[in-house]
Amino acid sequence: MASMDPRTHSLSPAVGTTPGAVADSFVVRSATPDDAERVLECAREVFVTSPYVLTSPGEFTMTLEEEREFIAKLHEHPRQIMLVAEHAGQIIGILVLTQNTAKRKLRHAVVLGMSIRQSYRGRRVGTALLREAVAWAEANPEVQIITLAVYAANAPAMALYRRFGFVEHGRLPGALLHDDETTWENVDMHRRV
Repeated sequence: MASMDPRTHSLSPAVGTTPGAVADSFVVRSATPDDAERVLECAREVFVTSPYVLTSPGEFTMTLEEEREFIAKLHEHPRQIMLVAEHAGQIIGILVLTQNTAKRKLRHAVVLGMSIRQSYRGRRVGTALLREAVAWAEANPEVQIITLAVYAANAPAMALYRRFGFVEHGRLPGALLHDDETTWENVDMHRRV
């Protein structure tokens, strides 16, 4: 069963708050099927507010029951996990480590995906989620490598991944085609654990 104990992290003050404001805290923990509705709310917001996600708002059709089942299946798999960042009862960030294939030769590799609500970006939520995910992977003897794909234009995400030891191993110019017909470069990165 894939899970981790909840951990409390400091939330950086939002832009525009009074200097010296008291830092708030949030919790990073394993998602449970009971989180499904709030996970969907977070994902739907990210699909609307971020240009750096593959899924367009109209393409996301997962139902509440499907999300519950997805989270439950992650719990059953020793090399997969969904982490959530929770603040004031709201899911503010999601990180998933999954295996996108059942191929035996790839059983040691997981794929990372992360989404943060717009009002919480730049406030250490991604740092906390990534720190916990890397620690979980390092403690899991079945996981040897974490891979991810990120928009080259997403400089904050690229910098975050590099700080955690991810290295770039490929770029594909024009890999992503947006509705306005602009193409964006995709970057593939990995980290050994």
